[in-house]
Amino acid sequence: MNILSNSKFELIFDQRGAVQSFKMKEDLGAMNWVVDPAYLLKAGYEDRDKLFGEWTATVDGQTVRSAELEPQINVNGVNRAVISYDANGLSIGLQYDLEDNQLRWKVKCVNRTDKKLTINGLHVWFSLAYIMFRDDDVIRNMEQSCAVFAHMGGDYSKFAAMRRSNKAPHLGIYGTKGRAAALGTLCRYENRFLEQVSPSLDGLLFHRISLIEDGSSMPESAAVDWIYKDGYGPVELEAVQELEWEYVFAPVADQEDFYQRAREYGHPRWSYTPVLTKGGSFEAELELARGDKIQELLLITASRDGESISKESVMEHLIQEEGKPEVFILSLKREQPGEHKLELHLESGRKDVLVWNVLEPIDEILEKRAEWLCSHNYDPDGKAGRPHAFIPLSNQGESLGKLTFLLMKNKLTGAVEEQVEKAETSAVLDMKRHWFEHGDFAKPRILYGTFYRIFDLDYIAHVFYLLSCMPASMLKLNSPETYLQWAAEVMVVRLNPDCHQGEREKDETGLNGVFILYVHDLLKDLQDSNLHEWHRKLLHLWNKFGKRMEQESRQYGGAITEHFYDNAGFGPTCEALLLLGKEDEAREYGELILANIGFSNDYRAQNPDRWWEALSYMIHSLWGGMVASSARTAYEHFGDPRYLEAAYRSTMAIFNCYDWNVVSTPRRLQPGEAASTFSVAAPNLNMPTLSRNRFGQSVFRKASDPLFASLFANVAGDDWDMGEELVAYLLGFGTTAYVYKDLKGRLYCVNGYLTQDGDSWIITSYAAYPQRFVMLDEKLELRANQGESLRQARLANGELTRIM
Repeated sequence: MNILSNSKFELIFDQRGAVQSFKMKEDLGAMNWVVDPAYLLKAGYEDRDKLFGEWTATVDGQTVRSAELEPQINVNGVNRAVISYDANGLSIGLQYDLEDNQLRWKVKCVNRTDKKLTINGLHVWFSLAYIMFRDDDVIRNMEQSCAVFAHMGGDYSKFAAMRRSNKAPHLGIYGTKGRAAALGTLCRYENRFLEQVSPSLDGLLFHRISLIEDGSSMPESAAVDWIYKDGYGPVELEAVQELEWEYVFAPVADQEDFYQRAREYGHPRWSYTPVLTKGGSFEAELELARGDKIQELLLITASRDGESISKESVMEHLIQEEGKPEVFILSLKREQPGEHKLELHLESGRKDVLVWNVLEPIDEILEKRAEWLCSHNYDPDGKAGRPHAFIPLSNQGESLGKLTFLLMKNKLTGAVEEQVEKAETSAVLDMKRHWFEHGDFAKPRILYGTFYRIFDLDYIAHVFYLLSCMPASMLKLNSPETYLQWAAEVMVVRLNPDCHQGEREKDETGLNGVFILYVHDLLKDLQDSNLHEWHRKLLHLWNKFGKRMEQESRQYGGAITEHFYDNAGFGPTCEALLLLGKEDEAREYGELILANIGFSNDYRAQNPDRWWEALSYMIHSLWGGMVASSARTAYEHFGDPRYLEAAYRSTMAIFNCYDWNVVSTPRRLQPGEAASTFSVAAPNLNMPTLSRNRFGQSVFRKASDPLFASLFANVAGDDWDMGEELVAYLLGFGTTAYVYKDLKGRLYCVNGYLTQDGDSWIITSYAAYPQRFVMLDEKLELRANQGESLRQARLANGELTRIM
């Protein structure tokens, strides 16, 4: 064992020179920022060859692995270690230097032969502590694990490793020499879902940084990824030629500090609109590192078929901020939907990249989606096995999101009779009969071998509640009052442990879920109806649930679900506590949300951190949308713009799963079509075909894991669990645009854009069905009248007013 140490850090290597421990001495939590081999051994994961600093290379067609070589380890005092390998004439060295307040890490590759070598790949395991520990002590998962948010492309790769508790210090990693071509992941996990065990899922991601990548790690993605493919390719290393990459590791306090430190290491800093809608305005602020000068700024887009690439200079739109020679403002009106890439070329010869998106108007996306569901997914004759179900079929309640979306959309806009009728018919003739024995809400059907899943009831009650909101004239089978009572009945079973025999079911009644989106409205509607007894029962259970949640908040019990640590738990728990008026407790969970939502130079990598559904860091439409919704709710209570900005960038990322103008992924979509998941990592080393691709859980049907075979045996489509996230969107950014001032008094718009008009500002909303403008810090709110669409508002003299 070799140890490097100074006043700030301790770095411990194993006998092979891999890093087994990296700690900051001023960190009271004493977190190990890399994967610990002792934990791998205890958890039964046999992956010592993936510890930080191990590597794989492909040289002249042959694969070489560090784990199969004998390293030479040279330790110089307590501040430097060099781990060297000789791989058939190719020398690879990893140098670690502890400096005052940073670790400098160099990777050097030297051709020691007298001939040219072709390197098709050089991949180094970059195994930061992205771990969901198999431990009931949730504090361990909060304090000893991190999310990893990557900024890739060009010469300024950087990585934010954010502790899941959101308590500083976090870890910033900054590229200072050489380009990184890719950042991939490999997942190891154990899931005992089919056993009578809860929580049942744990696991970890091993990150792998590709310093050289020819695209063969992810061939399907590399063939179509016009955004990043210029970084893929082999390197020919002449005799005695060398290549070097360098990264600096430094503690950071938060997201803002991460970017401030990046500038200190020479990185440009961008603040930008990640997603806008057609006809909207892309807004960006660029702050250069001291001494840098701009040579060119290019806007790059792809054609609808992805076959041709267009480049245009946008230098003329770049305005230098008065009195700040290093700060520039960029505003671009965009009428062309699709992904956009900005390339910043500096006079130093270095390049930076920014990736953002322009959506079709979101109401058009939603209308196309509703039409698609009714024409492609509704199965009246039961050809797939269940008459009147929406396919693909699943026993999991998430599959009912199609119904809730159809009903919520029709609630907000002019109702389409066919859509409401199909949703109602499916709810009564399929859903009610499939999930309950003889349609009896007191007898949930055992659909998972030996148990039924409490969380399924959340979705069922939501469908009934939204049916109760439909005009009576639109309903064919029952009255709104009947559906309101059914929603209450299901929720009483959902929240009451005495309604269940099994311990698993009893325990899960105390866990949070998507019912948080509607329980408050359901209680209000019950109170306003004649169903007073059902209101009394549900209110009693809701208050009891809230009391338990308040008590458990001290131990962060809401962060555990079927998973040992889960944003599907702490996101809704934060929102539930806010509904119950428990703001202090909600703030604790709010910090977990802030640490969970990504930030990046790529709009697709700004989603809530989650890995199970892709076995990799991903956009997951359902839980991405739900956690984003909780962040937006937190903003409306706390007034902290960090929540608002995080909510917006993560909400808009999920539309990648619906966007038919995206051509950078192997999986293309037709208007109205959808795929539930996007694997951000490239490559996804568990399933390379998923790398930067869109897909559904049907891809796992043929996996060797018997759990996948059981859960997804009959799933044939990519959108089985989609829809509820669109309901969450419609309850928030689907109707509301926000304006706020930062600490310097600068005005910002979220979910829209600002246009100065004399002494006033015109606010234009990106919302699908605009009904509300909010300026929380000034206590201003403007709401649409019944049936009114409120696309624009004016901010003047401390008031929000309609534009007549």
